[in-house]
Amino acid sequence: MNIVGLLDGKDDKLKNEYIIIGAHLDHVGGQGGKVYFPGANDNASGSAAVMEIAQAFAEGKIENKRSIIFVLFTCEEQGLYGAKYLANHLPVKQEQVVAMMNMDCVGYGDSIQIGNGKSAPQLWQIAKQIDANNDKMMIDATWNGGGADASPFHEKGIPAIYFVTTNSYEHLHELTDKPETLNKALYQQITKLAFLTVKDIAEGKYKREEVQK
Repeated sequence: MNIVGLLDGKDDKLKNEYIIIGAHLDHVGGQGGKVYFPGANDNASGSAAVMEIAQAFAEGKIENKRSIIFVLFTCEEQGLYGAKYLANHLPVKQEQVVAMMNMDCVGYGDSIQIGNGKSAPQLWQIAKQIDANNDKMMIDATWNGGGADASPFHEKGIPAIYFVTTNSYEHLHELTDKPETLNKALYQQITKLAFLTVKDIAEGKYKREEVQK
């Protein structure tokens, strides 16, 4: 079951436009009743980042003109089922969703990458400029065609980008994906970047772009 929260926008007109930011909360879990895969990076890191961003907005000190939907997806590992469900059962009209941002495996690695930037180049450029003005941890490489839980939204024509760290898969689906392996400084930097990107889009200057497939 997905966990969804809504923060209403503070502008009478723009509150009817929505940003989705999400991460999957599941991992591969137990296998055969004998071993349990911790999933610290994949994807407790992404889930924690979304909750931290939600908390920052919920404190009420930020003037978000657009509404923001925060979501923790279920069943990503089984086939993106949680993200697919939400993309197919949006609580608002599809054209009201101006952007979707996904966070997956954001706690291990050595730099920041934004996936699917070629499909939503304006969103990608916003994140690039914010990074250039702050921690300068983002590499200048991306792709198109979606990625993880961003894919179902991309396929629906919703501009979507995917926050991930580079070289983040050493412990992917391994028993070693534990909290002590995480790069906490990098986690803080990518969470900050995602927060500032959402904040920028929530101010209303960005206009929903045509998805480049």
